Amino acid sequence: MSAARAAAATEKTKTADFRERFLAWWNGHELEAGADSQFKLPSEAPGHSVRYDAERPRWETARLKIAQEVWGEGFSSPGGEEYILTMVKFFALNPSMSVLDLGAGLGGAARTMSQHFGVWVNGLEADKDLAAAGMAISTKAGMGKKAAIAHFTPEDLEVKQKSIDCVFSKEFFYTLADKPAFLRAVENVMKPRGQLLFTDYVLAGRSLNSKAIQDWINCESTTPHPWAVDDYKEALEALHLDIRVIEDHTDQFHSMVTKAWAEFIKVLKKRGVADEDSLALVDEVELWARRIKAVESGDLKICRIHALKRDTNRLMSSW
Repeated sequence: MSAARAAAATEKTKTADFRERFLAWWNGHELEAGADSQFKLPSEAPGHSVRYDAERPRWETARLKIAQEVWGEGFSSPGGEEYILTMVKFFALNPSMSVLDLGAGLGGAARTMSQHFGVWVNGLEADKDLAAAGMAISTKAGMGKKAAIAHFTPEDLEVKQKSIDCVFSKEFFYTLADKPAFLRAVENVMKPRGQLLFTDYVLAGRSLNSKAIQDWINCESTTPHPWAVDDYKEALEALHLDIRVIEDHTDQFHSMVTKAWAEFIKVLKKRGVADEDSLALVDEVELWARRIKAVESGDLKICRIHALKRDTNRLMSSW
């Protein structure tokens, strides 16, 4: 093998996309350059069309079923109960506090905070089906009021001003085209000394545009509008929010994703893939393949930011 071909094979192993790894995990080995898999993700479900029972709510889809099997019951994205508890330690939550969860998904984070700290959490989700599913799960768990999940339109954040102690969000802001306006609305609903804590997909550099980023953007159902960390810093400082923490969580996020999918494959291998789940499985694997490829390119990162709203009343009274 020529030096050039050897280098290409090494690079392929190093940067193999998530889909290839999925196939490798299915066969019970780590991916090797040129390795082929006997398991093939179906491009379509053979001999039938995907369908659901008529009485089943619209949100009980194969995709949400798979998402919960991968990320944990009641969760639709990476980071289960333990991860949420680690994140919200900054809040020092207690039962007298109110929390707003933006981009709440299936409500896993909202229920975790309410269960462990006795706080009232209002979860808002832009996807109608996710919001309906999240509310149904909260209601079933007896938490329909303390961890309510509702649909909302980000352009119209209808929450009482200065009413929220803590605003929480996980990988949601990147979906917003007008982040400055949304962040202003968020600052308005926060009480003096209120806290904002969020994680988000961020560009490695301002206005970065690469093939990996474009491939990621093209695969998402909601068009991403990612910022760089410096963009967030400027926007938050313009709102007079004190930034307390900025952390790169890329490695942790990558580890959560790959470990969760590897564990899911172990379960899947034992029971097989149900016909009604096959198309959803293909879509989900391809979605995460693009996301992880963008992350592994170094162009896309995951960042955690914690900011505090200044107590302007206290500042004025001290003059």
